Amino acid sequence: MKKYLYTLCTAALLGLATSCVDSFDATNQNPNKLYLDEIDIQKIFPGTIYKSLDVLSEMNYNYYAYMARYVVSWTSPQSSDNVGDRFYNFYKKVLGDVAIMEDKYAQDTDRNYWAILITWKAYLYSVLTGTWGPIPMDAACKETYGNVYYYNSEAEAYMQILRWLDQAVETFDPNGPKMLKDPFYPSASGDSDIEKWRKFANSLRLDVAIRMMNMKKSPEAISMAREQIEKALNETNRNYLFSSNNDNAAGRYGTDPNADVSLYYNRILKEFDLGTKLETEIGGLTYPAMNEYFFCYMRSYKDPRLSRYAQTSRINETGDYRAVVRDSLWSEAEQKYVQVSYRIPFLPRFELKQTPSGWIVGKDEHNNNLQSLYSTASVSIEGYTYALIQRDFIKQDAMVKLLTWADVNFMLAEIQLRKDEWGVNVALPQSAEQYYYNGITASMNEYSVTAGISEYIERNGVKWNTNGLGCRDYRAFYKADINGKGGYKNNLEQVWKQRYIADYFNGFAGWTLERRTRVMKYPPIFYNGTPNNYGTYGANQFDPVPERLQYPTDERNWNMNYYREACRMLQSTSLVPRSDGNYNDNFFTPLGIGGPYNQEGLYERWKGGQLMYNNEMVAHWYGDTIEEFVENVLEDYPEYASLQGEERLAASIKFVRIEDNK
Repeated sequence: MKKYLYTLCTAALLGLATSCVDSFDATNQNPNKLYLDEIDIQKIFPGTIYKSLDVLSEMNYNYYAYMARYVVSWTSPQSSDNVGDRFYNFYKKVLGDVAIMEDKYAQDTDRNYWAILITWKAYLYSVLTGTWGPIPMDAACKETYGNVYYYNSEAEAYMQILRWLDQAVETFDPNGPKMLKDPFYPSASGDSDIEKWRKFANSLRLDVAIRMMNMKKSPEAISMAREQIEKALNETNRNYLFSSNNDNAAGRYGTDPNADVSLYYNRILKEFDLGTKLETEIGGLTYPAMNEYFFCYMRSYKDPRLSRYAQTSRINETGDYRAVVRDSLWSEAEQKYVQVSYRIPFLPRFELKQTPSGWIVGKDEHNNNLQSLYSTASVSIEGYTYALIQRDFIKQDAMVKLLTWADVNFMLAEIQLRKDEWGVNVALPQSAEQYYYNGITASMNEYSVTAGISEYIERNGVKWNTNGLGCRDYRAFYKADINGKGGYKNNLEQVWKQRYIADYFNGFAGWTLERRTRVMKYPPIFYNGTPNNYGTYGANQFDPVPERLQYPTDERNWNMNYYREACRMLQSTSLVPRSDGNYNDNFFTPLGIGGPYNQEGLYERWKGGQLMYNNEMVAHWYGDTIEEFVENVLEDYPEYASLQGEERLAASIKFVRIEDNK
């Protein structure tokens, strides 16, 4: 019996290949067999890229972006979930293509073709390993008997990924044969830009190796990672790192609704554009909106990327859907505080359990009757006002970003800060501070931000080696401080938080960074429905973000012995293993790449108390005084420049004084 994973891999390619080639030579050939001379990377690889984007986008939509706390939508991963084909799709939709093409294109004779395939394979396996830990790798997409396949450990997988990338960097040849229509890194003429492919391979090598430096139970992995960091940054290979946003590893969908539009468009945007689903329905939760905790960083430091990450609330012929804020502003003219209300352009979506079980809600003196399930203290939500993710992320021809120039700069800043700690022998031409600012600038340029950058990098917490005091979320569970002043560990907080902010909606990157560094320290996720069943920390009320995803339940049916061995490897590699009654396939068990992790006592810390709703993250939107409002509101509403004073505010943001009845 052919093994299940092999059948999945080959079946997918057979369907794609026979649809891509014009015809088989019928003479003396089995029409049901795929022949190597019919496999053409020029025809198959574009489909491989497109299917990869679908697989990655589906994972981001269902898991990664939510677990990174970038967005809030309908999803809420639970330990009772069956990931099913979201795991198998990596193999049956993509890696099967790569495996069969590898049989035709050899390293010594088809250098660039082989290196492109191996780089793409390395990236996909880096995502698989970073999501599940031990994975089928050596035994995947190969014909065997017995209907079983073994897993490689997390350390084995990462070490093999580094070997592939090392070979790819050495193999790429700008003078060698190229794909005529490269679907990922096309040159101006459309053929493969080999130097960009090599930069992707080398930059990815650096990213994977940095992850591995936490794997204290696998010293051989740390040793290889150290060696590969040094190799990626030697005098020659430093030239093969991303050096502009033009080098970014990012795939783009097309605009044909019947062929190549983004999975996000089909799953999210299409139904709203067609009017088959309204934003005001509960189904509007399928449309991701910015998470409140992430939003605190946007507001605290006046991040100019906010409007690139999220849509402003609507104002159209059907109504004004901006949230209404009740606030207290100082009047310079009157020398007193004045109670006012006004509308704001952005409001984050709150995580689904707004008032956690066990918590008592206090009363805000300014709240009056505004507090309800759909409103926070001093904020009245009218209609559907949340900061929906910017359409560019989910449009028909959306770009799916895997690794960026900003990422590379932040990695280099981290290496400069930690090279003594890690024992890495590298000599980089710039300081950690310079790479840090380079990373921020690269991110701003990536999103075409031109205004407010110099002011942003001078703010405390963003400016190098400074502390910044951030605002609180509406329940005061979290405060967006940045503690960057002091030794290199404080500087690392700045580097990591800025990388996290720059990777918005690249959920795998953000989730992985947080698991590796523990820098964001967000509150637990409070349940708003069926709780987790296995390995819970919070007595069925809340839990930390999952550390990994569980394997499909089908693995227990088809591959039980090796499935249990994978779970054993998972537990043995983790610095904080966590068993359960579910074969120890626990999604709260940190992977080997995980940083320091201590969730014991979580329940006692979060089981209850008194919370006081507040509006810090939206208060004083345009300044601390009425006079500042009059000037600053023009940034969003320049069309009202001809109006003066509070007349301008009334016209632009529906500014109203609230009469004091005392």
